[in-house]
Order: sequence, then C-alpha cells, then structure tokens
Amino acid sequence: METRQKKIINHKILNEHWFIGSILLIIWGYLFTYFISVIVAVILGNVIPLPKEEIMYIGMILGALLTLLVHKRWFYPEYEGSLKTKDLKRWLITGLIILVIVLLPDIITSLILKTNLGAPTLHSVLMAGVAGTVEETVFRGLPVSYLMRQNKKKSHIIWIAIVTSLIFGSVHGFNFFAGATLQAALLQVISTSAAGFLLCALFIRSGSLLPSMLMHTINDVYAFMNLDLVSEAVLIVK
Repeated sequence: METRQKKIINHKILNEHWFIGSILLIIWGYLFTYFISVIVAVILGNVIPLPKEEIMYIGMILGALLTLLVHKRWFYPEYEGSLKTKDLKRWLITGLIILVIVLLPDIITSLILKTNLGAPTLHSVLMAGVAGTVEETVFRGLPVSYLMRQNKKKSHIIWIAIVTSLIFGSVHGFNFFAGATLQAALLQVISTSAAGFLLCALFIRSGSLLPSMLMHTINDVYAFMNLDLVSEAVLIVK
C-alpha cells in the first residue's frame, strides 16, 4: 500500500527574501495574535467576571499560542512547531536555574537596599504572561525558526540570535515615549537585547519555546513587583 506524501507548501516571498520574510512574520505574528485576542476577549467577556483589561490579556496569551499553531500548519511538514521537545522537563528546569542565576544579584541588592517590592497581583501576572507568550512568539518562535530553515549553516546560528535579539531590544526603546528617560530607555534596549539573546539560545538549544516563555514570564512577574520602577502597563526605569 502506497503511503501518501505530505505536500510541502511553497512560500515564494519568504523563501526568496529572508530579511523581508522575517520582518513580515514578526508583523503578521503580532497582528494575528491581536486579532485573535479581540475575538477571545469578546467571548470570555460574557463568561468570566473580570475587568476588560485582564480579559484582553488572557486573549493575548491564547492568541499567541494559536499563532504558533497556525505557523506550524503553515510550514508543515517541513516544520513541526516551536513547542515540542524530547526532554521538556529538563529544559524547563534549566531555564529556571538560568533565571535564578540572572536574578540573584538583583534580589540580593533589593534586600540590602530594602527596595519597595509589592506582591504579585492577577493584573501583573497576566501582564507578564502576555510579555512571556506574545514576545517569545513574535520575536523568537516565528523569525528564529524561519531564519534557521533559510540558513542551514551552523555558523549562521549566532547571527540569527544576534539579529533577532537586537530587534527585540530595539522595540523596548519605545519606552522612552512612555515616560522613561533617554538613559533608562537605552539601558533597557541593551539589557533586553542581552536577555533576548539568552532566551533565543535557550529556544534554539531546547527546540521548544515553552522554557523561554516560562523564564520570560517569571522574570517579568518579578520586575513588576518593583513598585519604584513600574508605571501603568509598562516597566519604566526613571
């Protein structure tokens, strides 16, 4: 009995123009996630007794996960998705260990200086969840996996991580327009670019976006606990 071969979908623009393709995927990922989040928010708004903003956050998280599923189907069978890995538990633990090492100096400093820390709230946890799922989907899950399929050489992997991390960091520079000082905005661009590189390395090494999502989310939950640095809906260092 003959086995039916899975048809590989041709992507003309994406296959021929890797830079344009990666930018288009980032834009598509954000717009599609937002579109789905609006639909989900309308549905959940009639079911869950929560403020509209929190329901929208839940919609964004679900929208990001659905975006990854659509992306998988779009490039299937040459691409099997960004969530599965052979040893997920191991990589989740690895991500948590890395996060503890990264945050430990800041935690110690906060304890010594008696930083004004607040307990996590549902609002802050959902905000962090949006950052952890949407940003990992848009800036790593889509462009990194795409660029790695376009560039098969191992020597190109480091450049893929660098370029996508710089794009990720640059976006955070818009906090300048949200009230951050220029110095603080530049510092955040540098720090988020470095964090993006670390998260990208974890994604590439593990083969799954879930460890990076978890690490990113927990990091932002901790960041939002610092009441001296947090403004409404955005982390601002003044």
